Amino acid sequence: MAFENSENSVGMSFKTVEKEDNIQRNFDNNAAPLQQLVDCSDVFSSNEIFCGREALIEWARNVGKKNGFVIVIKRSDKGDSRKVRVTLACERGGTYRHAKNKPNVEALNRKGTGTKKCDCPFKIIGVKLSSNDDWSVRVVCGFHNHQAAKQLEGHSYAGRLSDGEKTILSDMTKNFVKPRNILLSIKNHDEYHVSTMKTIYNARHKHRLLNNAGRSQMQQLMKELNECKYVEWHGKDESNDCVRDLFWAHPTSIQLLNAFCSVLIMDCTYKTNRYRLPLLEIVGVTSTNLTFSVAFVYLEAERVDNYTWAMEKLQSLMFADRLPNVIVTDRELALMNAVRLVFPTTTNLLCRWHISKNVLANCKKLFERKEKWEAFMSAWSVLVFSSKEDEYERNLRSLTTDYYTYPGVVKYVTESWLTPYKERFVATWTDKVMHLGNVTTNRAESAHAKLKRHLGSSQGDFESSWNVINALIELQHTEIKASFERSISIVEHQFNYAMFKELRGMVSRASLNMILMEFKRATQVEIDKGICGCVNRTSYGLPCAHELAELIKEGRTIPLDSVHSHWRKLDTANDNVSSELTITTEIDSILRQFADCDEAGKIALKRKLRELACPATTSMFPPLEKVKGKGRPSLKINLSTKRAPSLFEIVESAHDSTLPHTACSVKVPKEKKLKYIKCFPHQIRKHIVNIVDVKADGHCGYRSIAALLGMGEDGWGKVRQDLVHELHTFHDEYVQLFGSIDRVAELVYSLSCFDSFAPYDRWMTLPDMGHLIASRYNVVLVHLSIRQCLTYLPLRSVSPSPLHHKLIAIGFVEDCHFVQVFLDSTSPVPPIACNWRNYRYQCARGWEIPYVPRIKAFRSSLGTNSNVATQETIHLDET
Repeated sequence: MAFENSENSVGMSFKTVEKEDNIQRNFDNNAAPLQQLVDCSDVFSSNEIFCGREALIEWARNVGKKNGFVIVIKRSDKGDSRKVRVTLACERGGTYRHAKNKPNVEALNRKGTGTKKCDCPFKIIGVKLSSNDDWSVRVVCGFHNHQAAKQLEGHSYAGRLSDGEKTILSDMTKNFVKPRNILLSIKNHDEYHVSTMKTIYNARHKHRLLNNAGRSQMQQLMKELNECKYVEWHGKDESNDCVRDLFWAHPTSIQLLNAFCSVLIMDCTYKTNRYRLPLLEIVGVTSTNLTFSVAFVYLEAERVDNYTWAMEKLQSLMFADRLPNVIVTDRELALMNAVRLVFPTTTNLLCRWHISKNVLANCKKLFERKEKWEAFMSAWSVLVFSSKEDEYERNLRSLTTDYYTYPGVVKYVTESWLTPYKERFVATWTDKVMHLGNVTTNRAESAHAKLKRHLGSSQGDFESSWNVINALIELQHTEIKASFERSISIVEHQFNYAMFKELRGMVSRASLNMILMEFKRATQVEIDKGICGCVNRTSYGLPCAHELAELIKEGRTIPLDSVHSHWRKLDTANDNVSSELTITTEIDSILRQFADCDEAGKIALKRKLRELACPATTSMFPPLEKVKGKGRPSLKINLSTKRAPSLFEIVESAHDSTLPHTACSVKVPKEKKLKYIKCFPHQIRKHIVNIVDVKADGHCGYRSIAALLGMGEDGWGKVRQDLVHELHTFHDEYVQLFGSIDRVAELVYSLSCFDSFAPYDRWMTLPDMGHLIASRYNVVLVHLSIRQCLTYLPLRSVSPSPLHHKLIAIGFVEDCHFVQVFLDSTSPVPPIACNWRNYRYQCARGWEIPYVPRIKAFRSSLGTNSNVATQETIHLDET
C-alpha cells in the first residue's frame, strides 16, 4: 500500500510491506522492530554526472537532510583492485558492537548511554567514471527500516560544521562573539543547518586545543606577545619559576608614548584575574584629546620595589629627552615614591576627585546637619580652585574661621592634604604646570571600566586577559589614527577666521577648539594679563586670551610655533629612532661567556637564550592562586569584576537616603498613576516615563538638577556654587544676555543662599537659570510646565556626537515646586530658547541639529490653539 507523505517537499513515497525473503537481514536485540520500510529509491536515483567525489557526497547528504535522513560515508575504495568508489549509508546502519567483543555490563547500565544503530539497510554507491573526475550514483538498497526524522537537530552527524563554518567560528571566537550569536550567524547562512549549542561549544574547545598545540598558558602567552611584537618583561621567583610581576606594551603604544609623553596617568585596578594580582594601567593623552593605553603591569604586591620595577621598565621604553612632564596618580604612597625615584624631574599631581572623596569619607560623619556639610564642601571646592596664592590664603582663613567648631575636620584637611600636598592639587600651583587639563585619574578609571566590561569575569588567566586587552588596544589605535587624519584633512567652518590660517590642518582640532574659546574671551580680556590668568598658556601650551588680543590688535595670524609641539603632532612617527642600532657587541660577549662556562653553565645559558629566541619554550608558571585561609570555602565562584565599595560610598550610603539619579535607574510601577502628571501639557504626558519628587524647601529646583546630574539631591549647594562661578567667569557675556548688570547681580544674590530654607526671592527662576545650567554642565535642559516649555542648550561648547548628549528635564508644578522628569528616548522636545541663538558662540551651533525633528513634533502635537508658551517672556495675565 503506497501513500504520499505531506511533510516531505521532495515527495518521497512510503511503502509498508511485510518481511520478504529477498531482503536478508538479521537484526540483533538493539534493532528496532521491522514493521514497515520507507522507500527512498526514487529521491536518491539520479542520472546526474557529478564533478568530483565531494560534490556527490554533498548532494547525497542534502537530499537525505531534506527527507529526514542522515547520510554518512560507510566505505571508501581508492581503486587498488576495482573501480574508485564511495559507499554511502544511513547513520543508523549497522549494529552496536561492544568494545573488544566483551560487553561491559556497567557501561550498558550507565544512565544516559545508548545507541542509534538499528541495522538500517539503506545503501548507495558513487562510482568514478573513466573521464576526468566525473562521478555517478547508483542505489543499491533504497529502503530505511525506520521512520524519517521530523527534525535533525538531535543528530550529531547532521550537525557537524563544514570547513567554511569552522572558519567563521574561529574568526568570531577570536572577536569574542558569544556562542549563541555564533550559532545564529551560521544558521543565517544555511537554512538547513541543524547544529546545536553543544556543537558550538565542542568546536570552540577543539579550536582552542589546536591553537594552543599543547603549550602551557604562559608559553601560549609568550608566543602571542612575541608574534604581535609586544615588549614584555617579567620578574619571577627563581625557586619555583612562578611569575611575580608581568609588564607588556603594544609596539604602537610605545610609538604613541614617545610622541605624546607630556602627561601620563597611572592607577591600579583589581578583580581582573584569578590570581588576584593588582593591575597597574598606564595611559596617556594624544593631541586629539583621546586616551591611549601605554602599558599594563600585573604586580605581585603594591610595594615600592614592585612599583619601582614597573617605572624602570616604563622609562626604558622612552627616549632620554622625552620623559613625562606630569604624572597623575591618587595618593598611593608606594607609587608616588617609585615615581619620585625613577622620574625625579617629573611633577606628580594628585587626583582631585579622589581627594574630595577622601574628605567626604573622613569628615561627613562629623557634621550633624546636611546643610552644614554641603556648605563646607562648597567652601572646600572654592579653596581647591583658588587661582592665586593670596586668594588661596584668604579662602583658607575663611574656611578655618567658619568651621572652627569642627576642629577634627579642619585638622584632617590641613594636616592630611593641604600642608603636605597642596602644590599637587590646588589650582594655584597646578595651573603653573602643563597638565593638558588632566588633574584627575578619570582617564585611567574610564579605561579600567571599559576593560572590565570586556573581560566579563574576574577568573580569567593572563592569556585570556591579553586577548581582550589586545583587541581593545587595536580598536583604540584605529580611532586615534582616524582622529589624526580628521584634524589634517577636515577644516571646520568655525575656524575660518583669518587668524587661524597658519594652524588649520597643522594642529589638532581639540587644540583649535580651546584656542577658539580663548579667542572669544580676548574681546573682554584685551591685553590685560592679570585678568587673563594665562591658564591656557601654562597648563595647555596654547595661546591665551591676552596673547590673542595682542595679535588681533597688531593684525597678525596666530603663529604655529606659539602652539606647543604636543598639539602639532598628528602621527605616531618618531624622529629619534636610530637605524644603526645593532647587537653585535652583545652577541660577541655572550659567545665569549658561553666559551668560558663549564658544562652546567653552558646548559643554563643556552636555556636562557632559547627562551629569549623562542618565548613559547618558557618554563615559567603562572602565580599560585590566592585562597582565603579562614572560613568555610564557598562552592560558588565569584566571577564579578565589580570592585568592593570604597569608604566614601559606605559613608554616603549610611548618611543619605537612596533616590534614583538617572533615567535608566527609574522603574515605573505598573498601573500606578504618576504624581503631578496633570501639571504638564496632555500632549507630552504619554512620553513621561517617571516623575521624581524632591524636598520642598525653596531649593527644590537646584535639588532636582543635582539629582539629575548624579550628585544626589543633597548636592544642591554645589549646584548653586557652580552657577555663581559660571556668572562670575563669563560676567560680561551674561550681562549682554540678561540685558543689564543689575539683573546679573540679582541672579548672583538669588544663587548665594545656603541656608536650610530658601525664601521666595532665592528660588530658581527660569528661563534665566536654564542658560546657566546648560552651559555650566554641558547638558541639554528641558523645562516643562503647564504654562511654559523650553529647551536650553550650552552657549559656548562644541557639540559632541548626539550619542554623547546628556538630556535632563525638570518640571515646574503647582506654580511653586520643581520636580525631576524622565522622558522616553522618542519624546518631542520644546523649542529652543531664543536667547541661545542670539548669544551662543559660533562653535555651539551644532547642538541644535539633532533636536530639530523632535521640536517639530512638539510644535505639531501642541497645535495652534495651545495655551502653552514656547518663548522666554510671557505675560501671566494673558494666560
